[in-house]
Amino acid sequence: MAKKKTNKKEYIPWEITTNRFVGIIDIMGFKDLVARNDHETVYQMMKKVSHAMRVNQSVFAVDSESENFDINIIMMTYSDSIMIYSRDDSESSQENFIASISALSEDLFKDGIPHKGGVAFGKMTLDFENSIFFGQPLIDAYLLQEELNLYGIVAHPTAEFENEFYEDETVIEYNCPFKTGYAKHYTILPGTFFADPFTIEEFEILYKSVSALRINTSGGLRKYIDNTLSYLTYSKDIYLKRIEDYENSLEEEEGEENPKKNGLPF
Repeated sequence: MAKKKTNKKEYIPWEITTNRFVGIIDIMGFKDLVARNDHETVYQMMKKVSHAMRVNQSVFAVDSESENFDINIIMMTYSDSIMIYSRDDSESSQENFIASISALSEDLFKDGIPHKGGVAFGKMTLDFENSIFFGQPLIDAYLLQEELNLYGIVAHPTAEFENEFYEDETVIEYNCPFKTGYAKHYTILPGTFFADPFTIEEFEILYKSVSALRINTSGGLRKYIDNTLSYLTYSKDIYLKRIEDYENSLEEEEGEENPKKNGLPF
């Protein structure tokens, strides 16, 4: 008798060493936070970070179109840093990688947690069994975010043009402020911009969340906030223009399909 086929999906293990996308997000002001607050306060904040990671990994990690149970994203924390790794260099891994970072960034902002990060691409070893993690993209992502003078996620050149990374709808080019000056880089926007439809109301919630970070900052740190608000405002204007152009194109298509009568009897 033939065996009955099942639709059960199989888990496919990750390759230990392969080309993949790598992201690192640092929680800003963590040393001061630990120094100025009691241990329980810091612990509760880190639980928020952990919850945001867990939720977004559960939503965006799985490749829904795969025949197998492919986990495309893994998130890990160490002290004040969050590491995000993709399974490989496939298009689905890239999409899950960008979407998970975008959503995580939004949640961190809404929880009042300032952060900045970098993403890169290249050969990376993830040996979970032996706790060995190293590769040039992790170094590239870390060094790039160290230079960034705004709260947000910036892409290293190794990632910017891989698999047309820049064409993702949550990716936008911006003249980013760095410690040594300004330079154009592609960035991953917070998930607010990924919402369908994009609304001003949701944007204002995000904007107010970032503005509220002023309460515990002064001097140079406030410059981070000012830079971030300028970045978000610029991105909002770009998205509104995209929506306007899209709606205009639909109206043009509708007009071509249903031309108006010009008053003539034919």
